[in-house]
Amino acid sequence: MSLCRFGIIGAGNIAARFCDAVKNVEGAEVAAVASTSAARASDFAARCHVPAFYASYEAMLQRADIDAVYIATTHNFHKENILLALSHGKHVLCEKPMVLTRADAEEVFREAAARGLFLMEAMWSCFLPAYQKAKEWVESGRIGTVHSAMGALGFHCDQNPEGRLLNPALAGGGMYDIGVYAIEPLRYLIGEPIVEVHGVWRPHPVTGVDERAALLLRTASCDISLQCSISANVREFSVLNGSDGYVECPCIISLQTVRLYDKHRCLAEEFHAPWENGFEFQIEHVLQCLAAGKLTSDVVTPQITMESAAVYDAVLRGQSMR
Repeated sequence: MSLCRFGIIGAGNIAARFCDAVKNVEGAEVAAVASTSAARASDFAARCHVPAFYASYEAMLQRADIDAVYIATTHNFHKENILLALSHGKHVLCEKPMVLTRADAEEVFREAAARGLFLMEAMWSCFLPAYQKAKEWVESGRIGTVHSAMGALGFHCDQNPEGRLLNPALAGGGMYDIGVYAIEPLRYLIGEPIVEVHGVWRPHPVTGVDERAALLLRTASCDISLQCSISANVREFSVLNGSDGYVECPCIISLQTVRLYDKHRCLAEEFHAPWENGFEFQIEHVLQCLAAGKLTSDVVTPQITMESAAVYDAVLRGQSMR
């Protein structure tokens, strides 16, 4: 595929950021945007210089010249949007959290595989150069065996009960919106499946969605402690502790710097890679996967997405890990 032409479902701010990133990626372009609102689609197309817009997802997906779809709707619509795009023969990159339950994750990946189409959750942070450097340090044994990890992030959100973050009808809540960032990058760096989950969460006093949560996750060799909140401005960080040192990430989502400390707690190496948009790294990865004929990513794997969804099941719905 010499050129990958993307169609976008959803015309919000995150979709605009995706458009800006595509402009800096060779071999990709945004061909069209679709929204359930014609006015929103038209306005988005004008602002982001997208050549075509549609007030119907199906109308856009019927275009044979669109190769892949980027889904940027609210969380509650992701599953149906993914299945719709797959049914029209399109590869899919879907915003996080890709789906809300483990069963839904299994279903959409099963459908994509059956149709021979690529599907990946858009956990863009994992593709940032700083995370890739941290992964290199861990895999090369620079900190020995990883025994524990911890992380925290959060902010005080707009308290509009009808807004995206607090509205249960839109799959609001801290776990879905930012908890996924706490879970998936650390899971990627550790490289072991999550086998046990414990957690507590506090409901929002008006809407009942989780406004903050504390999680304890276990892999075969590592214990992971995480906190996320949409009710407080939390100091954002993560750290992986190993037998021979540790890796420190001063932030989780928009990571640009990582630090490696040796077994004496002395700074051994610092890696700094600034960027402006950040989405271009995951887009480049998608193009590489498509060129190689892959149906899934080896960075944000189906297993990582399914395990994260299983954490939501366990903490928010009290279901046991499978």
